[in-house]
Amino acid sequence: MSNKTKRHLLSHVTIGLILPLSSTVQAQSVVSEPHGSAQHAPAQLFPPADSSYDWVQLSSFEMLKGEIKNLYDDRLEFKSDELDTIFIDWEDVLVLQSHDVISVGFTDLTTKTGLLRLQRDKLYIDDQVFDRSQVMTLISGEQTESNYWSSKISLGANFRSGNAEQVDYSAIANAHRRTTESRFNLDYFGNYSKSEGVNNINNHRLNSYFDWYLSKQFYLRPIFAEIYLDPIKNIQYKATLGFGLGYDILDTPKSDWSISGGPAYTFTKFDNVATDASDNDGSGALVVESAFDTELSEDIDFNALYRVQHGNDKSGGYTHHALAGFSIELTDMFDLDLSLVWDHTNKLQADSGGVTPEKNDYQFIIGFGIDI
Repeated sequence: MSNKTKRHLLSHVTIGLILPLSSTVQAQSVVSEPHGSAQHAPAQLFPPADSSYDWVQLSSFEMLKGEIKNLYDDRLEFKSDELDTIFIDWEDVLVLQSHDVISVGFTDLTTKTGLLRLQRDKLYIDDQVFDRSQVMTLISGEQTESNYWSSKISLGANFRSGNAEQVDYSAIANAHRRTTESRFNLDYFGNYSKSEGVNNINNHRLNSYFDWYLSKQFYLRPIFAEIYLDPIKNIQYKATLGFGLGYDILDTPKSDWSISGGPAYTFTKFDNVATDASDNDGSGALVVESAFDTELSEDIDFNALYRVQHGNDKSGGYTHHALAGFSIELTDMFDLDLSLVWDHTNKLQADSGGVTPEKNDYQFIIGFGIDI
């Protein structure tokens, strides 16, 4: 947490810090005698009973009121009444108190719903007591569909006219659904470029998967799929469907690293082939994927993805899709996204003119992201 944010927190909680769980008369005496014997040490202060707001108290004894949004990957998303949406490391939360029901997912994959109060190492849901270390996820409210989804889209464009006519655009979009037991992910990545009437870039990649957690780190991926279009590489479309397993190698409040993979079937439809050649091919394949995300600072995140697919030579042989990028937070809603992409296909099919496309494509993309 930056010094600036801490200063905002301190300025916001001045009133809240002088309201211990005591009677109104006692609270008034604290205000009227700030230097008297009625003062309380920070460790004696607790969030007040409240029927309208959730409260969070940090390990530094600072307090915020607002709304609990969710807890994933040991990061609490909390919408402060004054500071808007902030993310707090789970280990920095001393007390957490809800005014409405919260759905809690535990490491044994069970779920409980009710009024929540966390005090140090103990979690209370209505009248039941749980160990804090067993908490895996939190979702505000009942387990309804609207509480599960989040999405982001990042767009970049360049339009040029005059001595040269050129149009370029890129788009990266993500939709994510997370419950206490599972997650669904849908990604789109696309680029288009046309210069002087010639289309020199036109590729689109749609990737999706569904994970069901078997434990806090192991998950079953009963289905994953990808559709890839790139007529410049003589690929009208390439569809891949498979299943597999995954494991979270690293899962901390600031960093996540996972690896997954499994067998798949891939089908390729070629855009342009010689008269006597087949225009499609299907084969078995092996797909392995590794994803890494880390928080470099309060406003800058780094993410990387490496996906390898190995099939027969006609389907491309060894192919990979690699992406590394920085997301720089400009406001609560808008980000500046910088991405470097490397696509490689080891075996490409020649077109009807006998021309074989280049094996490697490199792209550097600058876009503005919008959190929805």
